[in-house]
Amino acid sequence: MNRNLNVVILEDDLDLSVYLRNRVNAIPGFHCEHTFETPLKFLAGRYQVDIVLLDVLMPMMNGLDAIDPILKKYPDASIIMNTIKDDSETIFEALKRGALGYIDKQSDDISFEEVLKIVAKGGAMMSPTIARKVFDNFRQVKLNFEALTPRERDVTQGILEGLSYKMIGEKFGISIDTVRMNIKSIYRKLSINSKSQLFKIAKEQFNP
Repeated sequence: MNRNLNVVILEDDLDLSVYLRNRVNAIPGFHCEHTFETPLKFLAGRYQVDIVLLDVLMPMMNGLDAIDPILKKYPDASIIMNTIKDDSETIFEALKRGALGYIDKQSDDISFEEVLKIVAKGGAMMSPTIARKVFDNFRQVKLNFEALTPRERDVTQGILEGLSYKMIGEKFGISIDTVRMNIKSIYRKLSINSKSQLFKIAKEQFNP
């Protein structure tokens, strides 16, 4: 590295923020000068930023909502989520919005130095417990889709194509009531309750 990479820490726990700053500054090639207890204070200024260590649960603006404006202002910055939030929905939302790392700040199952160095080299990094949740989620989605009947798969494909219930019925030669019945069964098997959720996960399994 020709220069130290600048790490900005967004963490509302001041003691933890100081601890993280000291850890960063103890790693050769990295430097942390700025810490913020809310993303809004960070976004209000202009800094040299290579890596952002970002918590999810913070006042005024949560970490997920901060990803887009951070990357808009600092498009070359790499965002690493450092949080106790480890549910699948939060993890996938952070990755979808552009985070390149996700670590459980309560876990010691990964080297903090390793995370920074891998992300700095253009890679992506998750702590093992987070990675397991991601893979388990993909596996469960796959198993759930495999449980769909051929007709339910037809109806799912119709929804992904943007067809109305009436159009789906006409395409596959079934009644609207049968379409609705299949939709209810699909929602139950996939553990979802809305069309938007179906869109979100079905696109990973279907290519209409």
